[in-house]
Amino acid sequence: MKELLEHPFWQASGAEDARLVRMFDLPREANPFSGDGVELRIASTGEMPYHKWPMAREGILDGIQRGRITPETTVVEATSGNTGHAMASVCNVLGLKFVAVISSDVPSAKIDVIRALGGHVSVRTPDHGETTVACARRLGAQEEWYNPDQYAGEWNPRSHKEHLAPQLFAHTPVSVFVTPGGTMGTSLGVAQYAREHGLRTSVVPVMVAEGQEVPAARTLSRVKRDIRFPWQEYFDEEKDLQFASRYASFLLSYLSWRLVPVQLGPTFGLAFVGALKFLREQKAAGTLDGLREADGKVHAVIFGPDDYRPYNGLYLALRLYDDDYARGVPEDLLSLIDLV
Repeated sequence: MKELLEHPFWQASGAEDARLVRMFDLPREANPFSGDGVELRIASTGEMPYHKWPMAREGILDGIQRGRITPETTVVEATSGNTGHAMASVCNVLGLKFVAVISSDVPSAKIDVIRALGGHVSVRTPDHGETTVACARRLGAQEEWYNPDQYAGEWNPRSHKEHLAPQLFAHTPVSVFVTPGGTMGTSLGVAQYAREHGLRTSVVPVMVAEGQEVPAARTLSRVKRDIRFPWQEYFDEEKDLQFASRYASFLLSYLSWRLVPVQLGPTFGLAFVGALKFLREQKAAGTLDGLREADGKVHAVIFGPDDYRPYNGLYLALRLYDDDYARGVPEDLLSLIDLV
């Protein structure tokens, strides 16, 4: 354990000086609430792989410090791609064996990025009828194996609270922070930061509607099944969560490509749909004013943790470029967010 803790990687890999988030304003044509004093901004990842790198770093370091990871340990984690890639990279540097447990329906482009690291890194799919999370937990319970468990380890939300949230709030006032619901680590970490700093920020996790599928995001039933953080201490599932369909998520991320100089993937579209639904509800209830900052505006920030490239095949299969949407963003953007 001592040799792992003294590895020069820890001094060279701190996230303090890394830009974890970049901000872009959405233009008025993509903001149905601009006349209501609402500003919509995108928070996208900054220097890749740094968005997930601090989280992966914290997860491996936590295991080493608790004596669960030694030079002989095989680290195993369930992932849809980003965390697995970051964790595999950390383990590769430290000379640790790493196994990524990935569902067979994850795009091959994301899996190939992990496989390409080679050496100490390998990829497995779960047994028939077993979830990736259950598989990683089962493998991690073996002798000389360890599962950091991004779905249960407190290091996940803590890394977002300590690294991502300070940079996010340094950029802009944040009345509303909307983020896709995956592990719930981002949602919980930002909510914890806001509460600890006395901020009134509303954090809105966006889930995939039941019966739908958006890569790297989860339905509420899967969150309840897999996530062991105390997320329900911060979010009321009846009031604080939003839901979006697969088609609307892909469509809104696709439409955003011509609006800002970054091309974000379907989880951004999921969050974009959720943000518009949340703001629509607040306006209908007459509660938008309760979200305003000192400048009189509502500053809504939509988090986009993924780019589009691993999902090229999925976008092409939907043939959005053949539809009327290829000509531009419809004037009535709100008409799209309920599409299934």
